[in-house]
Amino acid sequence: MKLLAQLTTADRLIVGSMLLTLGGVILGAVLAEPNAFGLTAVLVILLLLAGWGITRDERLGWLLLAGLVGGVLELWADWVHVEYFHSLVYTDYFGFRLLASPSYMPVGWWLTVTQFGYLALRLADRRPAWQSAGLMTLLGMTLPPWYEEFAAPARAWYYTISGPMLSNTPLWIIFTYGGCMLAIATMALLLFRPRAWGRAILAGLFIGAGIMFSGVFWFALLG
Repeated sequence: MKLLAQLTTADRLIVGSMLLTLGGVILGAVLAEPNAFGLTAVLVILLLLAGWGITRDERLGWLLLAGLVGGVLELWADWVHVEYFHSLVYTDYFGFRLLASPSYMPVGWWLTVTQFGYLALRLADRRPAWQSAGLMTLLGMTLPPWYEEFAAPARAWYYTISGPMLSNTPLWIIFTYGGCMLAIATMALLLFRPRAWGRAILAGLFIGAGIMFSGVFWFALLG
């Protein structure tokens, strides 16, 4: 109860958004409905934008901009795996494609950057920055891959490569998420300054590059 009392409105908003995101992908898996992924991403990002409009939380606003840039650039990483490596196959596009990705994919990564970047900054209020980045990397190897695990029964996407797997998820994807979270946490911790919007855009650029590098590196090693 004491911990709950210490949470800010923005803290509750982020935690609630993560629970809603996880609930949406679980529902998609249960119903075998890939559109649940897109609907969840759109609804949750609208919730965060509305929450920022109400709270004007400086961290949340900064991360929403960084996440938007990183989410758009993630399309490049997706394209490489779909069109070049042929390791990833999307089976639903939520209406239309963006390059090789479903229309909601930039929104999904926009959410991921915002949520996990915020967690990194809040952890750094109580722990050294290196510990915060390390914890976020470990969390990135456990929580986000569950989205991948639910994608197969939801008929949203699947992987074609026969490398080491953990249930429906390739090991290279799990390590890729760890690298992505390290990039998100590091950029948030190094570059965040209140209302420094140029730094937020720069952080998004580096995060997009980190997503690309992590995916190619771990695919080459374990795919």
